[in-house]
Amino acid sequence: MVCDIHTAQRMLQDVRRTNFFSVGRVRLATVEPYRIRRRIGPFFLLAVVSTLISWYFKGQLVEPSGIDAALLQEPLQTTTSREEFAFEYKDKQCRVQPVADFELWGLVVSHNNIHSVADIYHDSTSVDTKDLCVIWGENLERGDYRRVEYKSGPWTCYISYPDGVHFAHDAIGNNHLIAASSLVRDRIGDVRIGDQIRLSGLLVNYQMSDWESFWRRTSTRRDDYDCEVVFVEKLDVVRRGTPGWYAAYRAGWIAILALPVFYLFLMWIEAGRSDTTTLGRLE
Repeated sequence: MVCDIHTAQRMLQDVRRTNFFSVGRVRLATVEPYRIRRRIGPFFLLAVVSTLISWYFKGQLVEPSGIDAALLQEPLQTTTSREEFAFEYKDKQCRVQPVADFELWGLVVSHNNIHSVADIYHDSTSVDTKDLCVIWGENLERGDYRRVEYKSGPWTCYISYPDGVHFAHDAIGNNHLIAASSLVRDRIGDVRIGDQIRLSGLLVNYQMSDWESFWRRTSTRRDDYDCEVVFVEKLDVVRRGTPGWYAAYRAGWIAILALPVFYLFLMWIEAGRSDTTTLGRLE
């Protein structure tokens, strides 16, 4: 095949500027990797900003008008006929002493993080799931609960608020939750700040097989400062709190982690590309 050398050189330059491949009779142009790579920076900055904004707004507590009417009632505690039982978790036996039947409707205002490095009390073998700090009833009838600051430690829910805030201390509870069902444990794990929930089960005392004589015991009163220990048999989220902001926060983190990897991938493609392209054979 005999080609004009100047024509071939121009064709080579065009190919270097724009890559293409053919599918049947359709010619598809492809964008140079470096052109895509140049756009990653602005997208990364946008991901960081959107993540910070969504972090601030996720979990914001809803106005009283958005509270489900069921949450205005008091927790239901009645005498139980259930006898002591046991279940196995992570190759350990958990003995459970039922104290009362229990049902609670409430707004989740805080929870601990049992996976945090700051939590030295929980590990992968802990039968207890995260504690849910919940408010209900009188506290949800006016918007003052939105001016309260809530914070959870490994075992405790802390609150603080400025003067002039009306807040009933007998309409808040830090619920220490255990469950035998993996499905229920997963549901507890999915609960987020701002969610409106309904849970039912038992107030219990419990003991792990390696605790010797120690039992973790439940409170049976709402006007003390002890935790309710709840063996959860059912948990439902009545209304999700700020689902859009939680989704944006998760998407932002995915973008923050994925974009640098994509950037390096494009650099790898560019580094591995040949600088020469063969256009037939020149004679």
